[in-house]
Amino acid sequence: MTGSNDNLLPIVVVGAHLSGLPLNGQLVELGGRLESAGRTAPVYRFYALPGGPPQRPGMVRVADGDGNVGGGGGAIELEVWSLPAAAVGRLLRLIPAPLGLGTVTLADGSGVPGFLCESHATVGAEDITSLGGWRAYLKTLAV
Repeated sequence: MTGSNDNLLPIVVVGAHLSGLPLNGQLVELGGRLESAGRTAPVYRFYALPGGPPQRPGMVRVADGDGNVGGGGGAIELEVWSLPAAAVGRLLRLIPAPLGLGTVTLADGSGVPGFLCESHATVGAEDITSLGGWRAYLKTLAV
């Protein structure tokens, strides 16, 4: 995050809260500001969850058969937003289960709070990890 402001907290978004998508207005209304775009470390599986509208993805950190984190994972497109610290609780109230906030590992190895999904919710969901992000998945629906 650019600058140093103890009153702002970074939040990683990977789905419907991305710039220009249906839930991005929630971040803007809460005083959010886009700080950067990038990718996660290649340690996540990415799923198109059933339900909606709006459609939402679920990102789950994975481990290989030996328990090593990241086995079989991919790097997922993301945005880092900053939110006023007082607004984070309001954002949490807007997040429906099985989504929540946890630590997301970025491509540079740093950890930033962001959207993750409970693994049980991915049973039967479409695995879209190979597409590398939510926007890429949405483009497949428009065809």
